[in-house]
Amino acid sequence: MTTQPPFPSNPDVVIIGAGAAGLGAARRLMKGGHSVLIVEAANRVGGRAWTQSDSFGVPVDMGCSWISGSNKNKFTKIARNRGFSLVDHTEADTALFIEGRKATPAELYAYERAGEQVEKAMNKAGKKGHDVPGSTVLPKGLPFLGAAKAWMGPMDYGMDFEDISTLDDYLSANDQPSYIVAEGLGTVVATLAEGIPIALNSKVHRVDYSGSGVSVETSKGTIRARACLVTVSTGVLAAGGISFIPELPVEKQQAVHDLPMGLLVKVPLLFDGARLGLKENEWMSYDIPDTSPTRACFLISWPFGYDYVFGNIGGAFGWELSREGPDATVAFALEEMEKQLGSAVRKHFVKGLATDWATNPLTHGAYAAIRPGTHGVRKKLARPIAEKVFFAGEAMGGSRSALVDGALNSGRKAAKKMIKVLKV
Repeated sequence: MTTQPPFPSNPDVVIIGAGAAGLGAARRLMKGGHSVLIVEAANRVGGRAWTQSDSFGVPVDMGCSWISGSNKNKFTKIARNRGFSLVDHTEADTALFIEGRKATPAELYAYERAGEQVEKAMNKAGKKGHDVPGSTVLPKGLPFLGAAKAWMGPMDYGMDFEDISTLDDYLSANDQPSYIVAEGLGTVVATLAEGIPIALNSKVHRVDYSGSGVSVETSKGTIRARACLVTVSTGVLAAGGISFIPELPVEKQQAVHDLPMGLLVKVPLLFDGARLGLKENEWMSYDIPDTSPTRACFLISWPFGYDYVFGNIGGAFGWELSREGPDATVAFALEEMEKQLGSAVRKHFVKGLATDWATNPLTHGAYAAIRPGTHGVRKKLARPIAEKVFFAGEAMGGSRSALVDGALNSGRKAAKKMIKVLKV
């Protein structure tokens, strides 16, 4: 990354958070001729887009991992223009296991059929405008229903089906086609920070918008600006991580409440080069009971030919394991692999990781999921206050919400609003 430019004194806009939303907004504001300063509590940029290579010696995406809906995703162009290596993951194979054996073609067909039936039921309800929990509309008695629900619920939304809105699901953009990035999607997002003034390790305590402009109190001092853009997660807002003077309006507080954080725990497991019968970039899942919360760890094997598999544990069970700690999370993922693939798993296992999004005070979860029955709340959260305090992030990403490009789009949209206000 290039050297950051000098920090502006009393910038036009203070942006809280150096994730995709904050970086996208900053670039748009600077292009419009306005001075900005991003303040970021962490010691890095990217937010929940984070690639690290220290643990395994190769890139591992600890946060967002897919360029979803890649035909309409702005990160496709960004990655290609910057020379990143994209791998098409749209038609990835699936390895399905049933009590420790590989599924037959007929069983694999039934599994895929279950996923189609779940999606069909959700779409039918959403198309009618029904904003109800997904658990209330699903067909009963389908084989592999538990596994199909696990993929669409905990491992997609970070929520179990009783907490997923049928209408919000229907209005969400298609996540296919999709790419994965050999150098890491977090690395792609980090390139957006080039040329932007950013103060790392600068935690925001208070935003005062009671007077002329705004005053943002941080761990490194107070910054005064004409306006402020808040891009922290709804988890941080709900936990009171930033106080506001005056307090946020009741409607805004309710919007935060109605967009709680879901959780997807990423569990990368490093092996010694053995492939255990799994192919590169392959999905691996297995039959599980149709219960809630969903106790499962489905994964991707050997992405890009690297020697690790990429486990996924979501929803209420993800929160439960996170409270027990990373060792318990890794142990569960390894045990689930061993049940399906046999004792060779433990023989060739080297070490594992588990993401801390559940306990991280800068996130309090992975991404937001709308409460059933609260359609329209994303727009309420995005509305500015007094034309001085603006909001952006993946929770306000419209049909791309919960995705990194949804965050980018939200930041750019907020910047356009701010430019209009700053001209007055």
